[in-house]
Amino acid sequence: MLAAHLFCVACSSVQRAQTKVSRQPLEKHHREYKTPTNYEQRELGYDPKTGKLITYDHKPRVDLLDAKSGKYAFRWIGYDGKEKTMVFQRADTTDVIVNARALRTPDGNYLYIYQAENLPSSGSYLAGFAVQNFASDVKPMTPGGYAGHMSKQIYQFRAGDWIRFGESFFGKVFNPGQSLNVELVSSAPPGVVECRVHGGQSTLEGATEEMPSALESLLPGYEEWPHGYTIGPVDNLKTFSSQERAAYLLNNLPQFRKAGWITDEAFNRYEYSLKKGDLNKVFARIEQDLKTEQITSEVFAIIQAMK
Repeated sequence: MLAAHLFCVACSSVQRAQTKVSRQPLEKHHREYKTPTNYEQRELGYDPKTGKLITYDHKPRVDLLDAKSGKYAFRWIGYDGKEKTMVFQRADTTDVIVNARALRTPDGNYLYIYQAENLPSSGSYLAGFAVQNFASDVKPMTPGGYAGHMSKQIYQFRAGDWIRFGESFFGKVFNPGQSLNVELVSSAPPGVVECRVHGGQSTLEGATEEMPSALESLLPGYEEWPHGYTIGPVDNLKTFSSQERAAYLLNNLPQFRKAGWITDEAFNRYEYSLKKGDLNKVFARIEQDLKTEQITSEVFAIIQAMK
């Protein structure tokens, strides 16, 4: 009887917890680093007497040093016949939740405030944050450092404009349990944009000799950076009609739910109203829904800017 009572209490607790929003950590795509099984012999040059190409087996291998922090040792036999080691740390060992707000400033612009929380479960420090925008007048608030733009030549940053706040901006890194905070200003209202973070040591440490191609090909690109969604300046939203605004919200409702920005109950209510094109009913609920944690500050900012 007691067990049944405790079970009911536990179920009630879960049910209550599910009635409030809970932002989800940025997504990570697991990548394995294993010793190459197929690789070519390494070239030493040509024999001056025979003119034949001299090659040798450099025996590349990957050893896991620390699973939690994502550190590996890439080892091989160097040109001098001695074993070389390069230590690599993956960039996706941080568990990060991004929290964002957009506030209207006295001059009519929007102040975007971002907090990237490096959760205690992370295996490494948080080193940088990059956020996308689709506006022409975005200004990073950089009182203590430099915020750079990511190149559009990089596949992951090809759409829109990406601003990155890294180690040179903060002058420090953020250990598990700590958060980084950055701000942007723009005349463009908030819409759904992408964001990425990276953590740990980004440079390789160890041997000065060039790494063999069999190991170098294992190194990831920016796709390893944890990825998710937040809010950011979007110029097009300035000119949207009422119908287009309703359609924009309706199309993004699934993303709101996936990110943990809206409860199922609020999702259903908003979906019903938006399918009818009734923005006013949505407008009437957002303050109360924010207060009761039915929506997050991200959803509130997007809808509030559409009034």
